[in-house]
Amino acid sequence: MFSDSFCPGWPRVAQGAAALLLWGAAGVAQAQDAVQLDVQRYGLVGQAHPSVTVKVNAPLSRLSVSLACGATKTQHQGPARAGERVKIELKVPPGKHSCAGSLQIVAEDGSEGSMPLKLEVEQLHPVKISVQRDEVDTEARSLSLRVDRAVSAVEVDVHGVSGLIGGGKAPGGPAGAPITLSWRDNGEETLRLDLKVVDPQGFSAGLQLFPWHYDVPHEDVVFESGAATIRPSEEPKLRKALDEIQAVMAKYGAIAKVNLYVAGFTDTVGDGASNQRLSEQRARAIAGWFAANGFAQPIYLRGLGESGLMVPTPDGTDEARNRRATYILAADTPPAGPTLPAGAWTPLR
Repeated sequence: MFSDSFCPGWPRVAQGAAALLLWGAAGVAQAQDAVQLDVQRYGLVGQAHPSVTVKVNAPLSRLSVSLACGATKTQHQGPARAGERVKIELKVPPGKHSCAGSLQIVAEDGSEGSMPLKLEVEQLHPVKISVQRDEVDTEARSLSLRVDRAVSAVEVDVHGVSGLIGGGKAPGGPAGAPITLSWRDNGEETLRLDLKVVDPQGFSAGLQLFPWHYDVPHEDVVFESGAATIRPSEEPKLRKALDEIQAVMAKYGAIAKVNLYVAGFTDTVGDGASNQRLSEQRARAIAGWFAANGFAQPIYLRGLGESGLMVPTPDGTDEARNRRATYILAADTPPAGPTLPAGAWTPLR
């Protein structure tokens, strides 16, 4: 931010302070500055607009400001008290704008002054932060991020079960370039990363990451051949798994959001299309059981049929270990792997 002194008739207002003197009938400037201006050239969509703030040093019977920024026209008129700060927002659309207008003042004794206004303003879009799952390494305590416009600084707060457990800072970088951010922590499991970036105009943006997941240990439900109905004799298996899920919720739920992901699989007996349908039906049955028995957070499901075999087998092989389901607790989509192919998850509700 920089500032200059201005007298009536000067053509330009820059970011910073500008003063306007009162002029009486004899054309002699009063001793004090009647008003001072501060121009905020930048705004941010959803947070703030560029603005002109008039600091009033002497009581005025009329303060008039008019500005046109392209099709956006802004006006203010009225009396003003000594010590008052009159903020005039320029509600321009995103982008750069040239603004022109005037400021006029009339004091209570009839003296007056005026000055033309000319300024450049910009309404910015919020910074978009992008982080890929494989660019977060909690073991190495490092991640890589990208932003869609230049930023001057980045930082991260690291949270675990006990709360804030560490953090780190790094210089920013240009739009689209990878920025590496490292941190220190106390060695606890990382549950949440709170990212913050600051742009050269002083605006900030944030992103929360939840780089954890938990594969719930369980005994697989045994379905009758070709069926997706959970028999009463199999429910104790699900109740034991639910106890484990609730224990994880009690430990992590205050720090990180917790969703449940249920994936169903089949062996290679039968044709692929029917196995795909059957695995989805069984995953939906298990997910529905958890929802009906106390799991109140979002549940997502997938049927993977013969994909992601736990034990690779030829087609037509009856392998019980491949007739399985996976229960995963995570804040975001679980990471793909050899036995959990990448793909879309369907919300249960």
